[in-house]
Amino acid sequence: MFKNFGTVFKFTFHNQASQKGYKGLTFGLGALFFIVPVIVLILLTVKAKNDSEKALESCGADKIYIVNEAGDVSDYSILKDIKGNGYSDITYVTAATVDEALDTIKGAGEKKSFVLHVTKNEKEEMSAGIILPDDSSIETKQAKNYFDAIDKMSMMFVVAFRGISIQDMAEVTKTISTDAYSITGWKNGTSLYSDKSKANEQNNDRIQDVFSVLITMLVCMIMYCVVMAYGAGIAKNIVMEKTSKLMDTLLISVKPEALIFGKLSGVLAAGLLQFFFWIAMIVGGVIAGVILCGKIFPDVDSPVIIFLKSLGSMKLFQPLQVILAFVVLIFGILLYASMAAFAGAAANTLQQATSNQGFLFMILIVSYFLVIFKGIDINVAPTWLFICPFTAAMILPTGLLLNSISTTIAISGVLILVVLALAFVIIAGRVYKAMALYKGDGGLRKAFKVLSMK
Repeated sequence: MFKNFGTVFKFTFHNQASQKGYKGLTFGLGALFFIVPVIVLILLTVKAKNDSEKALESCGADKIYIVNEAGDVSDYSILKDIKGNGYSDITYVTAATVDEALDTIKGAGEKKSFVLHVTKNEKEEMSAGIILPDDSSIETKQAKNYFDAIDKMSMMFVVAFRGISIQDMAEVTKTISTDAYSITGWKNGTSLYSDKSKANEQNNDRIQDVFSVLITMLVCMIMYCVVMAYGAGIAKNIVMEKTSKLMDTLLISVKPEALIFGKLSGVLAAGLLQFFFWIAMIVGGVIAGVILCGKIFPDVDSPVIIFLKSLGSMKLFQPLQVILAFVVLIFGILLYASMAAFAGAAANTLQQATSNQGFLFMILIVSYFLVIFKGIDINVAPTWLFICPFTAAMILPTGLLLNSISTTIAISGVLILVVLALAFVIIAGRVYKAMALYKGDGGLRKAFKVLSMK
């Protein structure tokens, strides 16, 4: 059935790959795809570094009046040690009541002052509130920055407002230290804060949801772009011999199935060679970026870097999963490509071939939107999306790579996709042969009619 397939494949592949600009596009985009991940990972790591070292933003106050009902304190100089924009320059003044403080601010015409009211309840729990005068120039957002200071320097505020001496601060730090444990951590004395594997696990759970969406989107875009870019080329190559009167000669020496499969494989091989080279460059760029970030910023834990380093331990992107994902991707492209070949086989002119591809693009677009709207969250995607070959081509690779579907669904989806793709190749070959003997205009309706008569 596929006799002389190799000859047709070599000729078509060479013709496709030797076109002007093919090598330039391949290596040009390859270099770009290598550099971009490196730059993105470095920028994300720099952002993580800056976030960890980010100083507190200004609260906008030059003077703060403290009404402390949680303790009897007159010296709040320790609060000048807060690391932030302008916090060391703030003047702290005590007041007996909030009304007294507000009257003082109003009488002095102070625009950059507010009242910090600190209280405690019967359980000795402290709470703080900020009161802004009506004519204050301090924005609400700026005042809230002081709450960030309280959250970040909570121990310092407890010391200041409870009247604990600075000399006793070290002892206070020891007595009120807190920690959190998992059950296993409680038994062996390892806290969640010191157990990086637990912290990384929580980080990876958050990143993985985003990652699954990105992979699904990427596969959908790859499928859509490859089919749109090469579908017309495949149909054109199939119908070319008909317009050049070479079809009868070809059918004597080459089986129609071998001719169809050889031509679409040759065109796809050139495209997939580009694609896999670009994927390799992206992976290489990611690896280089991770290594480079580790060298330049050894003490910075960027969430994305942590996730990428944890892929192996998370049982994602395992060799077998990657192989099966590539099989699905290739046969998914082959399925849509064989439909383009069918459109070309059913046509006698290039115009007819273009017209015949309408059904292909309709199926492609409907499948694309079904995956986007129904399967973008891989964890709740309906099972039929993984089984239906037209949608499986776009969503099954994500399920395999992230190990989020059962083995039964994975095998079923792969087998159905492969069988249907090969079936379309055979059908396209038979249509090509049948239409060779059919005189008059071609078309899908006539192609199905002739095929049903065989």
